[in-house]
Amino acid sequence: MIDSSPLLEMQLRGMHLTTVLANYQRLLSEHAAPLPYLSDLISLEAAKRQENGVKARITAAHFPTLKTIESFDFTLQPELPKAKLLEHFEGSFVDAHRNIILSGPPGVGKSHILSAIGLAMCMRGYRVLFTTAAALLMKLIAAKKAATLERHYRSFDRIDLLLIDELGYVPFEREATDLLFQLISQRYERRSIALTTNLPFEKWTQVFPDEMAATAVIDRLVHHGAVFAFAGESHRLRTRGKSSKSA
Repeated sequence: MIDSSPLLEMQLRGMHLTTVLANYQRLLSEHAAPLPYLSDLISLEAAKRQENGVKARITAAHFPTLKTIESFDFTLQPELPKAKLLEHFEGSFVDAHRNIILSGPPGVGKSHILSAIGLAMCMRGYRVLFTTAAALLMKLIAAKKAATLERHYRSFDRIDLLLIDELGYVPFEREATDLLFQLISQRYERRSIALTTNLPFEKWTQVFPDEMAATAVIDRLVHHGAVFAFAGESHRLRTRGKSSKSA
């Protein structure tokens, strides 16, 4: 074992180079030349920081559950354009400030895909936040009452990809939809949104108080966005039905 240097180790701790600190003696004994040794040591530090960054971004995203695209059963959605959808997992849509709309009835995998996209973006270095539409609007209304709305909008502006689940399940009051419209307008051509909805666009007036508000929101989401339509019976109901028959 090579003698350690207290000064070096203190400096490594001060610079938060914890992986270098943990490995510099082991790698030094394996390398005769300094350059390959230094390269391997820094590679370990970079890999560890990448791993820690991914974990931190996943935690900050507040996913209800972690879902991957590999675990999604595309055979249950044969009409879904798989290749086109998978292109979005490369992250270029976030760089281009584009949106994704996942539309279809409940229980057909929209939330799974939404979470999987978010997880993939966390792994690619983007800042992500997952929320339901109801929770998002409750937060905005509370911020407006507390006179902290602008601060909340600025915090959302730091999010590269905002994931909004279940838009359309609950109708909103005018105050809430105005706040949502403002948020979407602020992100338009600047940041990305991906959302799920159980309503086709022509029925968004069931959520928004008037046709003009619905049209304005749809226009900003779809102008630079891709729409993926899901169909079929709820996977959960199908699974429950099979369980009942086998019982």
